[in-house]
This record gives sequence, C-alpha cells and structure tokens, in this order.
Amino acid sequence: MPVTYRQIAAKTAKVTLQIQGDEDNADITINIVYYPNKFTQELLARAQAGEVTDKEYFPTLIKSWDILDDTVDPPVMFPIERIEEFGIPFMQALAQALGEDMRPNTVATQMNGNKSI
Repeated sequence: MPVTYRQIAAKTAKVTLQIQGDEDNADITINIVYYPNKFTQELLARAQAGEVTDKEYFPTLIKSWDILDDTVDPPVMFPIERIEEFGIPFMQALAQALGEDMRPNTVATQMNGNKSI
C-alpha cells in the first residue's frame, strides 16, 4: 500500500522528561509527544549554525506536552511557541531528551556472534 509524505511526517513518538524538583517538591515528570521525522538534516544544520531559535525549533518538533498554563482559567496546555519563557537548563534538558529518544541505539546488537550495523 502506498504511503504519503504527510503520513511519514505525521508519525509521532513519546518521551518522558524528568526534571529535578526543589527541596520541598518531588521530581517533575513531563510527557511529550513529538514528530521525530521533522528532525531533518536541514533543521539539524540550521540549529548547529545558530540559524534557528528555540522558539522555532521546539514547536517544529513537539506536538504536545502535559505542561499547563495555569495563568488562565481553566488551565490549558502551555503553548510550545512560548518556550523561551522557560530557562535555558529546561530547554537543554528537553533537547537532550528528544535527541536521546531519536538517536538510534549506539550499542551494536549481536545475533549468532555477528554484529549488526
């Protein structure tokens, strides 16, 4: 059965991000749904060259997360487009979680003594 570009680009994956809580609170778990196939060579090159901002990078990749904007009533999903309101450590942890989830397993598996590549 034929497949379309949109079907491939629309594929989603899920990742969980653990953020350390403060002294009085437990660690925080954030569930993220993202588009791994939107992380293209072009986006990677632009990010490495400093040509793409976090405000553009993360909304391209993230479909949804369970972070709520509690400044409105009732609370709604915090807009990913406002990611620059978070601190740099949060955005670094988010980028690392997404990158680790997308990265292929770097440990070669063995089958019958032969390493697969």
